[in-house]
Amino acid sequence: MERRYRMGKLKIGWLATGVLAVAVVVVAVLVHARFRRDIRAAQERLQSGGSQVIETDCGSIEYGNAGNGPPVLVIHGAGGGYDQGLLIGSQMFGEDFKLIAPSRFGYLNSPIPEDSSLEAQADAYACLLDALDIDRVIVVAFSAGGPSGLHFARRYPERTTTLIMRSAISYIDPSNAEDREREARINRVIGSDFVYWLGTTVARSFVLDLLGVSREVQAGLAPAEMAQADQVLEAMLPMGQRLDGILLDQERELPKDFPLGLIKAPTLVIHARDDSLIDYSNGQHTAARITGAEFMTLRDGGHFLLGHYDEIRARIMIFLAETRE
Repeated sequence: MERRYRMGKLKIGWLATGVLAVAVVVVAVLVHARFRRDIRAAQERLQSGGSQVIETDCGSIEYGNAGNGPPVLVIHGAGGGYDQGLLIGSQMFGEDFKLIAPSRFGYLNSPIPEDSSLEAQADAYACLLDALDIDRVIVVAFSAGGPSGLHFARRYPERTTTLIMRSAISYIDPSNAEDREREARINRVIGSDFVYWLGTTVARSFVLDLLGVSREVQAGLAPAEMAQADQVLEAMLPMGQRLDGILLDQERELPKDFPLGLIKAPTLVIHARDDSLIDYSNGQHTAARITGAEFMTLRDGGHFLLGHYDEIRARIMIFLAETRE
């Protein structure tokens, strides 16, 4: 009797283990199917996004464009590409300006040339404008696009009508242990399409926190504002096509004594105090060093300035009207 009882328990244990194994396999299959679906949708979005690769005197450059009106060169941040540039540009300008959004070196279909310096990247923007027969532009630099935006404004003052630095880097010190650990955490999330997708699917709050929108900021977001955050996260897929550019960005250095004072373009700096990715001190540094720069300080909104898009757009329109030649 006891032997039959033990055998029964053993069979039940085997059955439970089998059921659990089948469940794990089913879940894995469903997760992988959803991942493949979302990656396919992201790739289709890129293919239909209207970008093109153009040959310039500086080599091949991918760019996208949208809208009509005064030209705006939108320089995207880490994890971006032409698509992030167009998204950032539309948030700031709407459809009444012509947005020109290149993919920086190593992002999407823009290769990394032999000379991949910030100076060379700024020259590549000028080459792109030459190829498009555009003389002068409003320059918008977002996040890690800040350093090359500053170099462009410094090297091409005659082509920069105004400079807008949005949550942008204005100096890069040599990496310390804390910086390297943060980069390592970010790289673990963005190191593959699947890991990034899984993070944004099951741990979105953690990924947003990692990318400069703290949990405190997230807690105060309205549904529409959270949808804007989701849009930015989804626009970073497929991440694998952006990784080379991210790694290149992490190698950059821009000393604090870079001659920002030689930038003559009217400049508007926009930064949130609670930006946990690009510290607020970057905005302070830019505004203090560029003569006559205006500083739009936001109390909250995190790195993506969530909840302030209408306010930002209105301020930009006033700034452009006041500085129009």
